Amino acid sequence: MAKNEDGLMDTRQIMPESPFVVAEQLQPALLADFEKALPQGPAKYPVAAFIAGLHPGQWLGQYGRLDERSLRVTAQIRAEGGDVALDAYHRLALAALIAAHPQRRQALRIPASIELQYEIEFNRILAQLKTNRAGFYLHDNDLFLKDLGVCRGKLLPCGAQLVDIRSGVPRRILASGGVAQALGALSFFGLQCRGFKPLLELHYDPRASSQFTPEAWDRCYLRIADILALNDDVLGAFGSSWWFDPAVPALSPKLSFLLQRPLSEGARTFKVGSDDSAVKNATRFSKERSEAVAQGRYVPTHYTMAWPARRLIDWARKARAGGLQG
Repeated sequence: MAKNEDGLMDTRQIMPESPFVVAEQLQPALLADFEKALPQGPAKYPVAAFIAGLHPGQWLGQYGRLDERSLRVTAQIRAEGGDVALDAYHRLALAALIAAHPQRRQALRIPASIELQYEIEFNRILAQLKTNRAGFYLHDNDLFLKDLGVCRGKLLPCGAQLVDIRSGVPRRILASGGVAQALGALSFFGLQCRGFKPLLELHYDPRASSQFTPEAWDRCYLRIADILALNDDVLGAFGSSWWFDPAVPALSPKLSFLLQRPLSEGARTFKVGSDDSAVKNATRFSKERSEAVAQGRYVPTHYTMAWPARRLIDWARKARAGGLQG
């Protein structure tokens, strides 16, 4: 099967129709599944009313957070029909959100470069509605929360990363790296970013692992720059991970691109700290990093990488002038 420019299987060959049309076509069967799990469900909990409340939200970060009304609805469905009914309802809601995207997107400030990424993500989500395991579409599953975040406009698909449209850098970085980091962070966020919030926040989806390449990340950064250019109230972009640790390139040179591009164009990193998730994720697929941990030569540590909007937009302009497309 052919792949798109980011290395993903081109699901448009599986679903040649518009994802919005496919979403409409899937809804009757998904509604029947919900009715089977909870006979009074469709009448009592109309999906159109439910998705009307699924806006991106004004809170910072927390892409899995729902408003109180939506939480009450899902709690009631779960109480009356159990996990089976709620799973079925969430599948229906995702299809309904995708079908309504052409209208809902008017309230979002989305650059044209993101629209193809939406199509790719929507086709994947629709294809998996009938194949994902029972119980996948529940709130304790982060992959479902990411799909829901994309469908309701809280997370924008940018290729290598999903991007939360409204977040902020936690102030704990002022205390997590010593006095020098605290002073550096105050200067950087005060003078370069002009604040700790709002910023775009990068999130990794393991289902996009094929895009873990320098080229795909550069295209991702181009799209992030496009978002910033349309939203001049957003101060920049940031992400937090073990792979933004300055110690990683020496151990894993193939991952050096994760820091090389941002740091060479105005970004900074700030230590957050080590925990079990940093150790687990950093050693999962690397014998070298695992051995370094066992020998006491390496402590996997989360770092925050932050890139001011002006510097990222300037880089994107130069990159496009040099022929990079995204």
